[in-house]
Amino acid sequence: MRAKLDAWRRSPILLALVILAGTALLVPVYLGQGLPWGHAIAAALMVAVPGVLLGGCAWRFARRPRKGLGRRRALVVHGLAAMGFAVAWMASIYLLALPVHREAAQAFLYNGAPWQLVGGLILYAAIAANAQWLRTREQLTEQALVATRAELQALRAQLDPHFLFNTLHSLTQLARDDSAATEQALERFGDLMRYVLHSGRNETPEVALEDELAFIRHYLALEQLRLGERLGVEEALETEALELAVPSLLLQPLVENAVRHGIAPRLEGGTLRLFAAVEEDSLVVEVVDDGQGADPEGCWLGRGLGLSTVRRQLELHYPGSSRMEVTTAPGRGFAVRLVLPGHLPQERVS
Repeated sequence: MRAKLDAWRRSPILLALVILAGTALLVPVYLGQGLPWGHAIAAALMVAVPGVLLGGCAWRFARRPRKGLGRRRALVVHGLAAMGFAVAWMASIYLLALPVHREAAQAFLYNGAPWQLVGGLILYAAIAANAQWLRTREQLTEQALVATRAELQALRAQLDPHFLFNTLHSLTQLARDDSAATEQALERFGDLMRYVLHSGRNETPEVALEDELAFIRHYLALEQLRLGERLGVEEALETEALELAVPSLLLQPLVENAVRHGIAPRLEGGTLRLFAAVEEDSLVVEVVDDGQGADPEGCWLGRGLGLSTVRRQLELHYPGSSRMEVTTAPGRGFAVRLVLPGHLPQERVS
């Protein structure tokens, strides 16, 4: 993004637009001084063209980081740069006017030059202050992104051992009960591990919903080997929704909670339902089970780690533009509804 902005700032089209804007502002000033239209436009161009070109140089100079310079030295450097900018602007105007109208150039040198110097100093100060403000803002944004990535990694590190422990425990039980099914389960476990490792190494923390659901299906297949017909799975997925982005490993804690707390404790088991749709440019995903449910006020106690992790992931990925809704009651199942901004993952954007 920063490279695109810098390229746009260097664009000849942008320079031409700024020169035209400056000329349009200066022409009425010279008309007010009694100059005819032609002379007013020429004078405005003589001021605007070098001002814009030198202003671009001043912008790049002010944006350049200066590590190791103290505050006083930095002020001295910018003071000298401001004086150089003002003198160069004044000299450019004089040299441009001299071959066109010698008397006007001499009058500018004796009467207008001091005010032009002051104007140059003020303009440089404005350019430098704006450049410094923008650079500070970009640095804060970069620091915030680094902090966000670090917290997401911490959340993932908190989730992965818990998830892997439960999966290995299921495999251990399966190996004792059904050795023939263990080989198939280990293959699915390998697919799970590849997805987790890829998510940890991938610099773009979003994946397509269909990829996240493929991972969830492997997990549920392992749980079905353990629970058998006690774990039913139903899906209602819109094709359009499958292409949209979700944070990787977002749904796993919700699905694990549904199986572990809602369905597995019941002798008759239950059904897990996965729903995904696009509603008003938003991606809506629901994880619902018809298990034993929970007290709405105390549901965070039993499923706190998973719910807290998912909520924090949403806050970090989509601050202010996502939400999580929990609906439950004792004996009436547990439903989590996620509403995310609808967009393609970065790797699929053409």
